[in-house]
Amino acid sequence: MKILMLTSRYGFGYGMGYSAYKEAMAFADLGNSVTVVHCYNSPEISMFSDSRIKTVYLPIMKIPIIGIFVYYFKLRRFFKSKFKAQEFDSIYIQSLEFGLIDLKKINIPIFYFARSTMIGLQKTLQREGIKKSFINKVIHYVLVYLEKRCMRYAKVIFVKSSVMAKEVGSLYSVNSDKIITITGGIDKENFKTDSIVTCDALKKKLSISLSTKVILYAGRIVPQKGLIYLIKASIQLLEDCNFAVIIAGSQIDRHYLRSINKLLENNAHKKSFYFLGHINQLEMSSVFNISDCVVTPSLYEPFGMVNLQAAFLGKTVITTDVTGSVDVLGSYNNLLIVRPCSTEAIKDSLEKILSTNRSINIQPFNFSQYSWISVAKKMLSCINNIKE
Repeated sequence: MKILMLTSRYGFGYGMGYSAYKEAMAFADLGNSVTVVHCYNSPEISMFSDSRIKTVYLPIMKIPIIGIFVYYFKLRRFFKSKFKAQEFDSIYIQSLEFGLIDLKKINIPIFYFARSTMIGLQKTLQREGIKKSFINKVIHYVLVYLEKRCMRYAKVIFVKSSVMAKEVGSLYSVNSDKIITITGGIDKENFKTDSIVTCDALKKKLSISLSTKVILYAGRIVPQKGLIYLIKASIQLLEDCNFAVIIAGSQIDRHYLRSINKLLENNAHKKSFYFLGHINQLEMSSVFNISDCVVTPSLYEPFGMVNLQAAFLGKTVITTDVTGSVDVLGSYNNLLIVRPCSTEAIKDSLEKILSTNRSINIQPFNFSQYSWISVAKKMLSCINNIKE
């Protein structure tokens, strides 16, 4: 089968980029021809090259509104002069930017992966009291329109959790028969248990005492990820406990980052927080390995791949009850579920972990069904059923 994958990111970054790469690789492993068109680039992308997969970089301008307008014409020229959609057996859209394509004229099956939704995210930010400027409101309406186009013309909408299935159905009035839940995958090659020597070496490199327990936050520094609640809880606990908080993620929202820095400014425990910035997905395993607990305090998290990766390595996971990956990890006995936006709930859970030596369970339940090959097979089965 010839598959055309349209995605904003490929390989680099958390979430979409890494998932797109692993899915493309799995499709290729199963004997399919895969072409990937992506609109953002990074020096890291060279780490994700594979001779079986053709990648095409079609850049989008980052200027608000103008970038979308220009990309509309760029996509039209691209599909007229360089690519013919009919040369493929199916189109797999992973990013709403490609809603700019004249999808109604495409005669082959279109599949859309709804990783999150603009309306769902907006509702979360509104509850936090975060206001948008006029230009951001305009951008939001444009993106929702593109999102709805992708959903309208897709034969099937893939989601990764029941949380996301309900969100797409209720907020976008999509029939449940059109929504298929296929959980994200885990890679045994990229996530392995490191030796004690390797873990100790990384701790020393970061100037963390070998006896100090480590709490890990992995994700972008944006309001919907709820990092500020973890920091508030940690500041309170550091009065009585000694531990380190590692924050691995891109500092995307400057205003939100300023709020976090203000909390830590002149705080006696500031040195207990380690901001590592963005870490390549292929290098994240080593950071997971030195951690005693992984916390995802998200206010909005349709899946939460980090939780799956942490559990695969047997780490204690603290996550919120709005997180989609709870579907998978419900029976994981090193899982603690808390309310979103609750400093106190996070503090109480952290206190339990820091005050006791919780056992580490390596793969306490069967992860085989969550391999990327398994994910790809389920998607291909849906595609083949539609084609028939």
